[in-house]
Amino acid sequence: MSSLLHYELVADPTSLQASLQDEPSLGTVYVIVSNTHQSQVEWEYIDVVMPLLAMSSDLTANAAAVTASVERTYQSPFDDALEFRWGSAQGHFRAQLSQAQPPTRRNALLSSHGALVLKLENIPVSEGAGLTLLEIREKAGGGDANEPMRRDHCTTTLGLVKQTPRVPRNFRAQRSLVNGDAGETLLLQWDGPTGLDYAILDPTGAEVHREPAVQGAAGAHRDYSWPTAAPKRGTTYTLVAKAPGGGQQRGYFLTTTVHALVPEFDSGTRTPWIEGTANKALVTFTADGLEVRDAKRDLGTVQANKVDVDNVTTRLVQGRTDSAGWITFPDIGVNVYHGTNSDLGVLTAARADVEGVNTTWAGSRAGGKGWIDFTQPGATLHKDGNQDLGTLTADKAELNGLNTTWVGDRDGGQGWIDFLQNGIDVHKDGGQEWGVIAADKADLNGINTKWVQGRSTTDGWIEFPANGVRVLRDGGHELGTVTAGEADLSVLRTEQARVSGEAWVTGGVRVKGLLTATGGMKLYHEGERMFVTMPDRILFYGINEFTQWVTFAQGIAVTYGDSSVSMAKGNGMLVRNSNLQIQHGTLSISSGGNPPQVREL
Repeated sequence: MSSLLHYELVADPTSLQASLQDEPSLGTVYVIVSNTHQSQVEWEYIDVVMPLLAMSSDLTANAAAVTASVERTYQSPFDDALEFRWGSAQGHFRAQLSQAQPPTRRNALLSSHGALVLKLENIPVSEGAGLTLLEIREKAGGGDANEPMRRDHCTTTLGLVKQTPRVPRNFRAQRSLVNGDAGETLLLQWDGPTGLDYAILDPTGAEVHREPAVQGAAGAHRDYSWPTAAPKRGTTYTLVAKAPGGGQQRGYFLTTTVHALVPEFDSGTRTPWIEGTANKALVTFTADGLEVRDAKRDLGTVQANKVDVDNVTTRLVQGRTDSAGWITFPDIGVNVYHGTNSDLGVLTAARADVEGVNTTWAGSRAGGKGWIDFTQPGATLHKDGNQDLGTLTADKAELNGLNTTWVGDRDGGQGWIDFLQNGIDVHKDGGQEWGVIAADKADLNGINTKWVQGRSTTDGWIEFPANGVRVLRDGGHELGTVTAGEADLSVLRTEQARVSGEAWVTGGVRVKGLLTATGGMKLYHEGERMFVTMPDRILFYGINEFTQWVTFAQGIAVTYGDSSVSMAKGNGMLVRNSNLQIQHGTLSISSGGNPPQVREL
């Protein structure tokens, strides 16, 4: 009785790679289960069994390591969950309804035209090439004939092939960088079938080693190795594998290349440049010679005991040490330097015959004497070999101009002139104290001075404080007298003012002390007389308002038209032709009304 379902195997890779010694292989096998009926098939289980037969090569020796799973091609909401797993006691993989949750029916259903995929992934493939058989055991019912559930399973046997490499592989050197000068050994290695003849060729095509085939060892593999002396330059080796007794037929070719730590060449080498290993200096072969550069790719240094050349073209020449003198060759000639800071050095010669000398300074052979510094505006004389300005001694100097910080006499102890940014300072006795300018006449736009005095030290003098001028007398600090025909002042502040005639003040007068007017005083406001003093009286014009006490020694009389009020020490107070009112008191007298009224306040 045949199976109700159809089964096919698909392997990944298509031909499973059998494991080799120390080289395990993994693969995947898919079992595709198809329902080719027009009706559904009811199935209880599907087992995948790996039988151990003489004619079959085992698929795996570790079935428990295989990852097993199942998928439907069409999923219905009413389908129960399935499981596919290894049963170590039974020795097979079984697909059935999932035992993890209660199913809704006794057996699983596979609808018409539906399919299942039973996955066996991460299979540790056993060693040995050949045919591998798998038994598919199915217990099912239904289909187009609506057959009842079988009492036992039906078996379908499928097969797949495991293969081992049929050609050599992994031709390699144990170390690809060797030192032939040190007598190292080169070990070439590969692995492949034992039924092939192997030959190793050098770069010239000459055979340097042969490994014959092992008779009667079909399908066997092993690792091969061949030791030889390490070459002294880069070498490519070729492995040729052929069937035994194959004559000149084509075989399998593999190559590997090894490199010498210090290559040795028989007839020279061609290269555009050479670079050092540790210091990274670079030698480049140019069209007209070679160029040496350092690790930063700046021009480098060539060291030799002696150089014999017809011509030298160079940017600079220096002594052996970094601090030695060196010469550069600019367009205009040569420059001599010393040290590492590009400081100009010394050119020493018994004699120099030149048409002109361009130099920043000139000095004597002894470095501690005077020297001349040639600056942009001219020349500067220094003394004692340092930056202190020196002395120019000459019988006569004819100049268009003289720029100097000071001018003094020959002996240095007399008066001298210091030239500042804002003018000149005149000093005396060779020191810093200011001296005296003596002249018959001075024509100046302005004078800034602390004080001005007559020729004698006892004359009056004028001091200039921040707020104006002070006139002092007798060469001392007592205030003196200012004499002028007329003084036009905005404000006059004085402790005492004496006026022999009339004083006219157009602004205002503020008196903090005592104001004494012996000849009388008249005050006007906008041409109207306001206040007049006389030896025996004072006349007020207008309204007089006293905000504090006013005391009169003898008395006071006030007259306005026909009315008057007088108060005297002996006669009391007399009021004529006017009313008398005492405010803020208790009595007020009024002539109004008939009869006059008396009112208390």
